[in-house]
Amino acid sequence: MSEKEAIDLLWLILAGILVLTMQAGFLCLESGLTRSKNAINVALKNAFDLLVVMAVYWFIGFNLMFGEHSAWALDWRWVATDFSQLGFWDAGFFFFQMTFCATAATIVSGAIAERSRFITYVLITILIAGVIYPVVGHWSWSGIFNGSNGWLQKKGFVDFAGSSVVHGVGGWVALAAVIVIGPRQGRFKDGQVREISGSNLPMAMLGLMFFIIGWLGFNGGSVLAFDARVPGIMVNTLMAAAAGGMVALLISYCLSGRHRVTTMTINGTLAGLVAITAGVHSVSTLAAMVIGALGCLCMLAAEQLLLKFELDDPVGAVPVHLVAGIWGTLAVAFFGRAEQLQTGLSFSGQFQAQLFGIVAIGLFSFSLALVFLWLLKQLMPLRVSVEGERDGLNVSEHGARTELVDLLQAMAGQEKSGDLQHKVHAEPFTEVGLIAAQYNRVMARLNQVITRTRLIVRDIRDGVITFNSKGIISSVNPGAEHLFARTREQLIGQSTALLLHRNNSALYTHASPEQILPRLAASENVGPHELIARGANDQPFYIEVTTAASPTEAGVQYSAVIRDISERKRIEEQLHRHSELAQVTLEAITEGVITFDAQMHTVYLNPIAAALTGWSSQQAFGKPAEQILCLKSIEGDNMAVLPLFQQQKKQCLQLIKKRGKPSDIELTPAPLHNHAGEPVGWVVVMQDVTHSKLLQKQLSFQAIHDPLTGLINRREFERSLQSLIQDVEHNASEHLLCYLDLDQFKIVNDTCGHQAGDELLKQLANTLKPLLRQSDILARLGGDEFGVLLSHCPLNQGQEIAEQLREAVCGFHFSWGGQVFAVGVSIGIVHLTQPCGDLGIMLSKADTACYLAKNLGRNRVHLHLPDSSEVKLQTDQVQWVNRIRQALNEDHFRLFCQPIMALDQADASPAHYEILLRLKDARGHMVPPGAFLPSAERFNLMPQIDLWVIRNTLVWMGGQLRGSHLDLHCSINLSGASIGHPECLQTIREQLTKHQVPAHRVCFEITETTAMANLKKAQDFISELRVLGCKFALDDFGSGLSSFGYLKHLSVDYLKIDGIFIRELAQSPIDRAMVDSINTIGHIMGLKTVAEFVEDGATLEVLRQLGVDYAQGYHLGRPQPLESLGNAHVMLR
Repeated sequence: MSEKEAIDLLWLILAGILVLTMQAGFLCLESGLTRSKNAINVALKNAFDLLVVMAVYWFIGFNLMFGEHSAWALDWRWVATDFSQLGFWDAGFFFFQMTFCATAATIVSGAIAERSRFITYVLITILIAGVIYPVVGHWSWSGIFNGSNGWLQKKGFVDFAGSSVVHGVGGWVALAAVIVIGPRQGRFKDGQVREISGSNLPMAMLGLMFFIIGWLGFNGGSVLAFDARVPGIMVNTLMAAAAGGMVALLISYCLSGRHRVTTMTINGTLAGLVAITAGVHSVSTLAAMVIGALGCLCMLAAEQLLLKFELDDPVGAVPVHLVAGIWGTLAVAFFGRAEQLQTGLSFSGQFQAQLFGIVAIGLFSFSLALVFLWLLKQLMPLRVSVEGERDGLNVSEHGARTELVDLLQAMAGQEKSGDLQHKVHAEPFTEVGLIAAQYNRVMARLNQVITRTRLIVRDIRDGVITFNSKGIISSVNPGAEHLFARTREQLIGQSTALLLHRNNSALYTHASPEQILPRLAASENVGPHELIARGANDQPFYIEVTTAASPTEAGVQYSAVIRDISERKRIEEQLHRHSELAQVTLEAITEGVITFDAQMHTVYLNPIAAALTGWSSQQAFGKPAEQILCLKSIEGDNMAVLPLFQQQKKQCLQLIKKRGKPSDIELTPAPLHNHAGEPVGWVVVMQDVTHSKLLQKQLSFQAIHDPLTGLINRREFERSLQSLIQDVEHNASEHLLCYLDLDQFKIVNDTCGHQAGDELLKQLANTLKPLLRQSDILARLGGDEFGVLLSHCPLNQGQEIAEQLREAVCGFHFSWGGQVFAVGVSIGIVHLTQPCGDLGIMLSKADTACYLAKNLGRNRVHLHLPDSSEVKLQTDQVQWVNRIRQALNEDHFRLFCQPIMALDQADASPAHYEILLRLKDARGHMVPPGAFLPSAERFNLMPQIDLWVIRNTLVWMGGQLRGSHLDLHCSINLSGASIGHPECLQTIREQLTKHQVPAHRVCFEITETTAMANLKKAQDFISELRVLGCKFALDDFGSGLSSFGYLKHLSVDYLKIDGIFIRELAQSPIDRAMVDSINTIGHIMGLKTVAEFVEDGATLEVLRQLGVDYAQGYHLGRPQPLESLGNAHVMLR
């Protein structure tokens, strides 16, 4: 035996051991997804079927599967073979194939769990191991052992590791068993599906882990050698499982809610594993994930189809193993690489071979199993009895007693005896024992409650009597004896008419005295009812009666609780007299009065309160206070009534009427107490102050607003500014102060008078207000000066708002007396951040910034910079502007390029370069763009620079393509100012035509931020150039919060992933996940992806693993002068 043969055999044995762990997976999965009362039965089936398979497959199955049979002449030399006397490879191969047979047989266990007899499953296992699996295996795999291909192999049928041969066989037999044996009791009722939850989902998840581990041996071992194919097969196996599991998880959250997330995820993962098994050796990793995902979808669809036909599969064995296996077998034709399939068939031929194999295996397996089970059903019952299924197969099949069964029997015995003092046995160290102990405590508590109830009925002061339908008293309590001044012996057996006074006949004219109480008790109205009782010496007194009816074995038994209410009636009469007096008083006063009881239910409204609320006293009676008093604070917040009352002070509120306008009121609540000082309700006094509040509001408005423009005045503006300064100091917030001074306003005043100037100011105020946010403040500070406060506003956004204000003023034309005037505005901005000065300092800074804006030429926005750096910044920016203009005029710009490399070594696309810009200074040094582009953007020089880059790049490309025939693509960066610019579009068209540069060789890069800021312009710009054939790349993708949302609206060809995700890609799992997500979504949308800032080999390798298309960075090539690529040495202007 050579070293290579020894390693191959060792791998085959290890793979077989891994496959055996799948038996543990079946055991854990099926035990966890079924109910605990059947767990022992399920576990024993999974363990015992392995023993049966080992014996049957050794005795006859292996011989049928791999014997060299000729037509009907069978080869019997492998029957009950003594493998200890054969070669090492034969025994190892038998061991590996025996584990496959065990897998096929075990699939049926879960499908018929919780109702099939143990012997039924054993017989099915013998059928699979002894006949069905060996025959199908001989058709498909016999050539791998004896060199003589089975007839399906000869037709080109490929099933590498058993999607159909193993899982399909188990699935077909499981389907036949499900049909013949039928569903579990209660699974389907009146066309509805009832969910039956598993007992131990963590156990089921453990089973899934065993499956994933075992499947590595299942697929990896099917190579039958330890060579270079094994790692790829393992990766494909895991990726298919991942795709199936993730698709199932997503669908379970979206469609079925969360109650089936775990089971769907488990089955989705298994479906992915089953689906990839047939072609795992011949497909790419991406194809493996597609196969796994589609296998999951097929499984889910099959699961719904089974439920529609009321076929009960507790663990989803048929959808997972049969349906996903069918798809996986067909997928070989769709995704398998011909050089690895080695069948010599075309796609259509391979597809026909796969479909033919599926049909042949299905017809044989399903038909034979269906006939076998039907015949077996005629000889013996295949499933347990209804009682056995209800009690659980643990007990009915194996006689396994549990503490829970013993507890239930003890509880049933106590139910029959009615002895509440009996205690069941409670083992203190088990869960069931704890339940039993708690049950004993509950029963003891119930016994205490019943005993206490008896004592209450005996000791209660109210009278309690029971009587039958004829009114004959059967029992009384001591309270009734005292109430009616008669003993128990005098009352029991007498008619209830003995208790009632004759004056009741005026109230109940249609009932005889002895029938009054029975009729009240028999009616739906249980009371309380007021009656007149007969006391000592036949004296009448008032009682309140509450009745009840209780059905018993001897008929209906009535009861009545009787209370003496004579004192209450007397008090009610007295209160009625006082109420009349109070009501007259309340209706005469001019303020609204409402009373509420202790439960905050409305009792009374006087006429003024009725007018204020819109509720009459009759309509409001008994309604909650919250419904009658709909109150809001001055700020408009809803106010809860009870907390408001509890403050017990006068408050100014807004009352919302039931119908009509709201009213401003002054509300004063006060508690009501009884004679013992206990609270019994509330009285509320309301005064309508709507008119006085209106006058107050007008005065308040005039105090803080400018009478001319309606804007807030300087006093209120400074108060608001002081609040923002305090907010900055305490909360480290960020705000902006803008000081606006109109340019050329004096001309209007001098020419047309102050009336015209006033009208201009009013119109300008109305023009500026819509440009601000709702939280911003616009104020007139005096004369032609305005102030703006931008609260919680970043600096860049505030500068944009200030620029919008400036443009609005510039675009404003004022007409007066036949003359048209145009004005400008100089705006100074102060950034309010820590440390922040006081009010005077901030106003001074704003005034200074506005002065500088005027000094720099008026009609501009100027930002005040700290540490007195405005002048220096202004000087630097002006110097850069001069240098940029000089560079444009004297050709001091230079073009550089950096290669963009394809990561797929098989990619034969042309060389691709990004065009970069440098500025050559007076000493000949190259200045990077970060030094001068900010000034170019601020002073609107970017369009000129973009046009220079476009012209010179296309001149160079045209020369290279015509002269040196250099095959290349170039990417040109465009600024936001050039996007949508008509001159830019026209120049690109002219230069492409003039220099004969094919448009498809030019790619324009725009940043994600620029595209998001000018989405409509970007869409139009891209659309016009794509018509010519130009390509587009979205640069710095991922830097924005809404990257994916905007991506759907931009027709680009490349995504350049932002460098912040690339720099630490090799070390950061978060960056890796982000790049993977961007790359995946880009590919789904049909885009190529480019990774920037690739600076080392580890990062490059991770990008290759993630499937990124292109990379760019110092590791692949530093920027170099453009002339180094070709023969151009001077860049044209």
